[in-house]
Parts: sequence; structure tokens; C-alpha cells
Amino acid sequence: MCSVQDIEDDFSVRKTKSDESMRKCMKCEEQACVIIRVNDAFCRSCFLQHCTHKFRSSFGKSKVIRDGEKVLLAFSGGNGSSAMLHLVQQGLSKEAQKKLRFKPGLIFMDEGSVLGLSTEQRRKDHRYVLEIMRETGYPYHVTCLEKVMGLDQTSESPLVGTSTTSTSTELTYDNVESDLQKLSISNTAGERLKDMLDSTKSMTAKEDLIRRLRCDLLAAVARETGFSKVMLGDSSTRLSVQLLADIAQGRGAQTHLEMGFADDRYGDIIFVRPLR
Repeated sequence: MCSVQDIEDDFSVRKTKSDESMRKCMKCEEQACVIIRVNDAFCRSCFLQHCTHKFRSSFGKSKVIRDGEKVLLAFSGGNGSSAMLHLVQQGLSKEAQKKLRFKPGLIFMDEGSVLGLSTEQRRKDHRYVLEIMRETGYPYHVTCLEKVMGLDQTSESPLVGTSTTSTSTELTYDNVESDLQKLSISNTAGERLKDMLDSTKSMTAKEDLIRRLRCDLLAAVARETGFSKVMLGDSSTRLSVQLLADIAQGRGAQTHLEMGFADDRYGDIIFVRPLR
């Protein structure tokens, strides 16, 4: 049987939820649209300023990237890498108060064969990403995940297909088709990669293997193209999922490298995660 106290408690809960929907921005007192913590409510413009400040301050605190250093941005066209690219463009723009001082480049890794995508879908994704990278004006490179199977062999074949430092090249259907042909590798390497993935026992192990192969190839491409840092668009949500998976697999000792801002396990190539 309901009591008066239960009714009052239910009313207080409703009142609290109503108050949260009417909260004001902690900076400008406008209507808040995002609450990142219990007492940190932001409107849209203040939230974007907050994210930009956090992004730039991560470089100043870590002091990992030096002035004029070449940094390779891993761009896939997804939400995380797109946000990272946008923040880098803002930090290098003329309007920025405290500009970023490194020299960015872009790398797109085609994983269509691993995902089982058709040639037409791979061509569509390839063209979409190339158009975005070309509009930035930064040097960009394109490779495919199958190239990782040839890292342990002596080969004169480059790891990147498309590689340009200019925006003057017109992006046409023939160019995209030529790029896909440049990315193609021997059937033996493709079959080796497929057999390796098929031999994994679980989806978690397969995702972990793909992530390791991806990092190996990114490090190799960075060395080949003259970059000393690789920037990833890993968010805190993605890293949280990865953290739980690593602990479940008994790799808790590597947590500080997997979750930290800088990962120096590749020696001369350092991976950074400014969005974590």
C-alpha cells in the first residue's frame, strides 16, 4: 500500500529530472544541450570550445610532439577520425589563437576485403574518403590492410598506393579505379590474411588481431613516408570497450600503453590518442 512518503519521493524524482532538462550552461547561462558531468552543463558553442581546448591542451601537457614534426593522421571517414581531422584543421587555421605546430598528413587504410565488401562498395568508399582528404590540402596516402602480410618479406612494392602532396590532381573515376588496382596484392597474401582471420576462435580475438595488424601497417607506412608520429581517433568509449576486452584476455599489464596518450611500443614511431 502506498504511503505519503512514497508519493513525496516520487514527486522529488520527477522534479529533479525536470530541473535537469532546464539547466543552464555553466559558462554563458544559455540553455544547456549537453551534460558531460553531474554539474558540467554546456550549450552547443561552449561545448565545442571545451572540446577544442581539451584537444589542444593534450599536446601541451604531454610534450610528445615537437614543433615542425610530421604527424600522420589515421583517417577512415568515421566519426572519431572525422572529429580529429576537424580539430586539427581548426588548430592549424589562421583564426586559431594558439596554433598547432606540427605538419599533418593523412592515411586511409582500405579494409574492404577483410569486411567482405564488394568491389563496387570499396570503390564508393575509396572515392568518398579521397574527396575529403583532397579538400584538406594535406599530403595524403592510401593503403590496404593486406599489405601487412608482406612486411616480413623483402619487397620493392611500396606500402601506399595513392600518395600525393598536392591538390592539383583531379579526382576522376579513372583515378579511383587506378588507385584500387595499385592497392591490389597477390592472391597468396590475401589468402594468408583470410586464413589467419578464419583461424581465430572468437570475434574478440579477431577484432584484436585486426587492430594489431592495422597498427603494424600504420607504423610501417609512417616509416616509409617519413612520419615519426601516428595520430589515432580513438574515443573514450572505444578505449573503454578495448580495456575490458584486454583485461578479460589477461593483458592488464599493457593498460597504460593501450589507454594512454602516447604509445611508444613501436620504437621510432609513436602512436598518440588526443581524443581519449
